[in-house]
Amino acid sequence: MPGNDADFQLAVDAARKAGDIAMGYFRKKPSWRRKADNTPVSEADMAVDAALRDRLLKARPDYGWLSEETADDQTRLKKSRVWVLDPVDGTRGFLHNDPNWCVSLALVEDHRPVIGVIHAPALGLTWAAQKGRGARLNGAPIHVSQRAELSGAHVIGPRSIHDPARWGRPWPKVSVTRLPSLALRLAKVASADAAAMIAPGHKSDWDIAAGDIIVHEAGGVLTDARGETIRYNRKDTRPFGVAAANPALHREILARLKTFRGCKKGH
Repeated sequence: MPGNDADFQLAVDAARKAGDIAMGYFRKKPSWRRKADNTPVSEADMAVDAALRDRLLKARPDYGWLSEETADDQTRLKKSRVWVLDPVDGTRGFLHNDPNWCVSLALVEDHRPVIGVIHAPALGLTWAAQKGRGARLNGAPIHVSQRAELSGAHVIGPRSIHDPARWGRPWPKVSVTRLPSLALRLAKVASADAAAMIAPGHKSDWDIAAGDIIVHEAGGVLTDARGETIRYNRKDTRPFGVAAANPALHREILARLKTFRGCKKGH
């Protein structure tokens, strides 16, 4: 089995090439359709998915595959190592010419990510991490925010943070922004562009796995809404909620996320 260094370089190179392909469609009115879950998928998503699948599985034919845009046949469940990816995370934004989208690619081994790459070509930014090697942005080391107080913090999350009726434990005054790409929200926590992020409700492995290891390698904490470590490449690929921040703020975020009244399990 190839070592993580070789897999890391393969992942970074593949994500960058995939970004080039996606840029060929960006702001050029690509065709798109709605999927069964009412989310959009564009010809860019499908072209990137095909290119990544061809490159990564040719190089690593023994690895499994889990992608938002590939039908899941669950043979991946028998694999120790699995590529987990979203070819274009933030498709809605992509279709509206918003540059805040990315290629999100992770290598999961025994249910946890060991490599993560979040490549945002329209922003000129690439976050990457390898287990035990730290996290980097465009090659420079990064670390999560050292902020100790939630009050006044920059949080990426839902607008409902400002609605005290939605939370059993009210929030202090925080600055809230939103991004169309969940992977980019995690990346921005890792590089301290935001102090924390929360995402209530069910999410998907392919949106989280790459950001998970990048946040952890940058000194942060990422869990589901219950405070549990997320395990990937299982039959159920939709963990319930995400919270990411430095250890001190994560405790504050999680205490509130557990009291959120607007999104219950199964919705």
